Amino acid sequence: MRSTKWKMWTLKQVLLLFCSAMVLSGCGLAGSSGSLDAGARYQAEGKYRAAYIEAKKVLQRKDTNGEAWLLLGKASLMLGQTREALNDLQKAQANGVPKAQWVVPMGEVMQATGQYDKLLQVVSTDAIDDPHIKAQVQVLRGDAYMALKHFDQAERSYHSPLALDSTNARALVGMARMSAANNQFDAADNYVNQALKAAPESPQAWIFKGDLAIRNRNFAQAESDFQKALDLKDPHWLPQERFYTLTRLASIQTQQRQFSKALENIQALQNMSPQNPYPHYLRALVQYRQGHLDDTVSELQQVLKTQPDNVKAQLLMGAANYAQGNYAQAEMYLSNVMGMDTSNIQARKLLALTFYREGRSQQAVATLRPLPPGNPSDAELLAMLQKATAKDSSSDVSKPLATASAQPTANPELAKARKAIASGNTAEAIHVLETMPASDSATEAKRVTLLVMAHLSEKQALKAVKVADAYAKKHPDLSSAHLLYGTALVAAGESSRARTEFSQAHRLDPSSAAAQLSLGSLDALEGHNKDARQRYEDVLKQHPKNAVALTALGRLDMLDGNKAKAIERFKQAVAAAPKSPPAYLGLVVLYNESGQFDEAGSTAKELAKANPDSPEALNALGATELNSGHHSEALKPLQQAVKLAPTDPLYRTNLARAQVLNKDTQRAKNNLLQVVKTDPSQVTAVTLLAFLKLQDNDLPGAITLARSLQKQAATRAAGFGLEGDLYMANKSWGKAVQAYQQGLKARYDRPLVVKYFHALTQSGAKAPETPLRQWLVKHSNDAAMRLLLAQYYLDHSNNTQAAGQYEKVLKAYPTNVDALNNLAWIYVQQHRSKATSLAKKAYELAPKSPGVADTYAWALIADNQPQDALPILEKAAKAAPKAPTIQYHLAIAQARTGDKTGARKTLEALRRSGADFPDKAAMEKLYHDLGGANTTQANR
Repeated sequence: MRSTKWKMWTLKQVLLLFCSAMVLSGCGLAGSSGSLDAGARYQAEGKYRAAYIEAKKVLQRKDTNGEAWLLLGKASLMLGQTREALNDLQKAQANGVPKAQWVVPMGEVMQATGQYDKLLQVVSTDAIDDPHIKAQVQVLRGDAYMALKHFDQAERSYHSPLALDSTNARALVGMARMSAANNQFDAADNYVNQALKAAPESPQAWIFKGDLAIRNRNFAQAESDFQKALDLKDPHWLPQERFYTLTRLASIQTQQRQFSKALENIQALQNMSPQNPYPHYLRALVQYRQGHLDDTVSELQQVLKTQPDNVKAQLLMGAANYAQGNYAQAEMYLSNVMGMDTSNIQARKLLALTFYREGRSQQAVATLRPLPPGNPSDAELLAMLQKATAKDSSSDVSKPLATASAQPTANPELAKARKAIASGNTAEAIHVLETMPASDSATEAKRVTLLVMAHLSEKQALKAVKVADAYAKKHPDLSSAHLLYGTALVAAGESSRARTEFSQAHRLDPSSAAAQLSLGSLDALEGHNKDARQRYEDVLKQHPKNAVALTALGRLDMLDGNKAKAIERFKQAVAAAPKSPPAYLGLVVLYNESGQFDEAGSTAKELAKANPDSPEALNALGATELNSGHHSEALKPLQQAVKLAPTDPLYRTNLARAQVLNKDTQRAKNNLLQVVKTDPSQVTAVTLLAFLKLQDNDLPGAITLARSLQKQAATRAAGFGLEGDLYMANKSWGKAVQAYQQGLKARYDRPLVVKYFHALTQSGAKAPETPLRQWLVKHSNDAAMRLLLAQYYLDHSNNTQAAGQYEKVLKAYPTNVDALNNLAWIYVQQHRSKATSLAKKAYELAPKSPGVADTYAWALIADNQPQDALPILEKAAKAAPKAPTIQYHLAIAQARTGDKTGARKTLEALRRSGADFPDKAAMEKLYHDLGGANTTQANR
């Protein structure tokens, strides 16, 4: 392991040191020969650089001085120079220093560099009489056993010093760590408290206490514990321990959004170890949380440059690329994480979201969990939330009017109409408002405004225009009348006329924020974002806490990619109007986009708490619970949302999805039928209902639903895609090909190209990979598509073409596990020398994958290293007992290492299984050669 220098000296510091030495020399206070006594004093005082210099001076005079080498090794260790420290201590040992003096620092060096096996070989209590040193050695051995997960030996090592001194703090911390590793957290807490009672100045105890607090998500307590450790005066602990503590402190400060504090500590980490990549990762995490995605990527590139297999960095890089909309890049990084760690839930969710964004809903489903083919994945909830936000955005023009009309009133008809609108029963609201008796001007203004809004909710734009036009003509000098008329015109697509009305409203009342907001919303709808931004900022100059303007600016920041600023705006809007859903929804969307599901969930809960009777808020909470995989928890808020707004298609579709995931398919069907009957263009509802019909063996009914989408221009491509998906699920490959072809004519995009390729492959078409090659001509950087093409070539024994594609992938992504593993396999077949090194790299990245282990072992066998291959194959065969190729390779390794009996037993078990695999004939020959029964087929 390469050592890390923990302190960098500048030229100015070196000159100051030189000048100081000259002054001291002139006063007769420093000699050029050096002094071990002075060095020992410096070491005891924590002046490790001075101790280092004294030892060096002594060794310049006599390089066989063991005591000087010992002092130099101890000083190097405390300066973080672990490689130099190990060399120095070994020279101290070689030059006669007693074991009792070098054994503990030697053990600390090996512990710091992760050489646990070597530590257990070298660091022992043999020939040591001092009980204090014996105790230190036993703790070091316990720590090494812990790192190797040999818990029984670790416990014995920790108990040895505790038997002599029950207050040994380091041993108590060791027992605490071991208890935590065995999930005995109460015992761990008890041990660490004993350690702190015995030694309140123990940094190791405070560090572990902080680790326990993090485990309990008590970040404030953890921050306090870590800070106490760092504030200890002259604690004489290793730089690696201080470095670790600072990283933990910076991490939890980031978790608590204390970004300034975190960045200050990250800078301290970089000062301690300028070449260490981890501070770059922490800085990237802060930048990501703040929404500075370009800076996030830049910092992560620094990490991956030196640690290309860093799982955390690859996961964060995937999340950042996903948030930027670079889905092919995100897929590459996240797939690689999954290859190395299949249990990584965060990577799995983000990868599913990425597949959904690319239109590959079936792969999204497969990534998340086994569900009926074609069911939309949880990732669709993000799109639904965005749709809700977009719907809210398009109504920004009318928002000032909605606010004005929502003022409390004693009029029972108005109250009844408002209640009907809130519940989604706009038809009843229209009836109530149209039949209201004449009243005073204030009530009439509210009635007309509500009536216009109700007509717009019912998509009756022309009726809304007619009502608003009549009111504006009746009140030509009333700003709000022109504002209302302009709103109706926007909904009717008459933006030019609407601008005239909004401008008139502004002229009649220049102080009207509503008029400026409506003009800004119209600018945004027309794509004039700069003009819109200026209008919103003008509103804020007069009304700094205007929630509508703040939310609108947040949306513009989202469009500009400035997510940090968008989050800031939305939070300001929430503070200004704690019950206003749009800003909350903006935050939920941003957090979901960035894969920050915890933040999305907590924000949705805040929204629902602020608006317990708001269907919009309840839907956002339910949708976010679904997105987090909490299917049962999602049901209640979604049911409430539908009860409050029964005609809203989004809420009812979300409820249906929750019901499907909770296996209540009949209620789900009923809800989806209501949605589709009201609005046949609801793609998600149509898709889900179609696959539920297919599940009930009603393919004709499912196809009819798909074709209903094809009749509308906006959903035409989606309709053909759905029809193809249905045929694929029904194994009607030829019909699927035709459907996807039609879809590609309507819209040429990546997801349909992938589906088309799969359909062609299944149908037995000639050269089905042609669509992939055509796509790569125009999108040569699409590594995910290139991997798909390479896999096709590999599956069809076109190894040369496959190798060429994998080589191109590895140029851009040198740690992609799939590419490394498969290319290594090809190279083995081609007898190429690089096979073993590629396979080894893949194995180091994904040691728990039986398939990757098998490739590496097979490469070792081909390289005449069966002895090295055998333990790898034994482990892989145990992990995948039903994989015949791995069992066959294990038998070969056993035979070539001389264990013919073991090989024959492995082959007999394989033959009894009756498994069919490409090397079955070779397996039979090997069995015969090893003295097995003279037969060419497996026993039955």
